Amino acid sequence: MTMSRVGVMVIGTGLLAAWLSSAASTTSSGQAPNGLPIGGGAQPITALPDTGLIALDQEVARLTARLDAAPRPRTPSRNPFSLVARGVMPSPRNVSPAVPGFVPATPSPVAAATAPTVTLAGIAVDRTPVGRRRTAILSAEGRVVLAHVGDEVIGRYQVRLIDEDTVELLDLQTRTPLRLMLP
Repeated sequence: MTMSRVGVMVIGTGLLAAWLSSAASTTSSGQAPNGLPIGGGAQPITALPDTGLIALDQEVARLTARLDAAPRPRTPSRNPFSLVARGVMPSPRNVSPAVPGFVPATPSPVAAATAPTVTLAGIAVDRTPVGRRRTAILSAEGRVVLAHVGDEVIGRYQVRLIDEDTVELLDLQTRTPLRLMLP
């Protein structure tokens, strides 16, 4: 055995003996080794409020008052996660219609009020062997619709023209054009 192991064992044994002797030094006479009474003869000590707790209560009260006086956030004016109808630009009157023989009519107020809302979300371009083909990405009645020229949208509109940033629809009920532009 090495000297370091012997030293560790001697120190460990000494600590164990000290602990056991301290536990045995209390007497059953109700007195501690220092002569003070233990148990029933002791007078109860009344607890005084801790100054740290008083300071903590004062700080909590101060911060609560400050929070009550703080401005509250406003309700958001828009929700970027919901689809909301944007303003639709009417078709200019000086542009010739894409369909020959098409005469635009003035929309009636009743038809305009009952017309479903269609908005332009984007325009996609696909490369095909014959050239580029544009697809209108529309939002109609809470659904996303991908449409090409000539396709019907929600049974009411027909896609007449898809430009770089504009889509022109024809309302099949009122025979009026509807021009949608990218923001």
